[in-house]
Amino acid sequence: MKRKASDGLPARTGRIWTREKLNYLQKYASVFMTAMRSKWSRLIYIDLLAGPGRDIDPDTGEEFQGSPLIALNVRPKFDHLFFNDNDPANIAALDARIPVFDRVRVTVSKADCNQIVDEIVGKIEKRTLALAFIDPQGFEVRFDTLARLARHQVDVVYLFPSGIGVRRNLKNFLANQQSGMMDAFWGGNDWREISDWRFFVFEYCRKLLRAGFKCQADAVPLFKNTKNAQMYHLLYFSHHPLGPRLWKGIQGIEPGGQRKLLFPHK
Repeated sequence: MKRKASDGLPARTGRIWTREKLNYLQKYASVFMTAMRSKWSRLIYIDLLAGPGRDIDPDTGEEFQGSPLIALNVRPKFDHLFFNDNDPANIAALDARIPVFDRVRVTVSKADCNQIVDEIVGKIEKRTLALAFIDPQGFEVRFDTLARLARHQVDVVYLFPSGIGVRRNLKNFLANQQSGMMDAFWGGNDWREISDWRFFVFEYCRKLLRAGFKCQADAVPLFKNTKNAQMYHLLYFSHHPLGPRLWKGIQGIEPGGQRKLLFPHK
């Protein structure tokens, strides 16, 4: 859902769990830039579902930065940032919100995230490390999109729609023998073999490790709404052991009220 922000441009609606999720991004991006600056020639940021760059809490009317503007303001600065969204209104609003002095280090595109990903990662040069933030509304990100990121030097923070997507729709998907959307999201139809929806996040992580990522975070934040209903998990994947250690480090400065799903150590 969209509303107009104080600058007259479209904004997404987002409540406290949205701010908590974005707080994770801001904290991790900051430590990522500080820790990796001396280890890589270039550090870039990828936002495949960037949105308009600004959010509004519909309950309070308070405005706050969306993921692309958060990344744009991280210090030390990313060398380059790739913002993509398939909604022309989102892209127009985001483009207008990028300061003139930052435009030289930003590439904005309007495309399906599953189609643009190869073009973006094709621009990752040697000695370059990327941080990708992937924040879907539901099932729009196909598994093979994440698998393609796994073949490059890209750390991924991914919102897995466990409650708002899987749990809410699983019964209907199981009743439909041609669940193409779920198959594309999952990367096959073996999701039908999982007996309990609560195991989906575990199995999805295992699939991504088999796809090419070398490590994942053991602590997976679980976000719930004000009625205590499960919304989504925030997953983290990397090719470097330092990445999960950095992710673990920000757990001590997380927003209040978060719960973590703990994976066994590998």
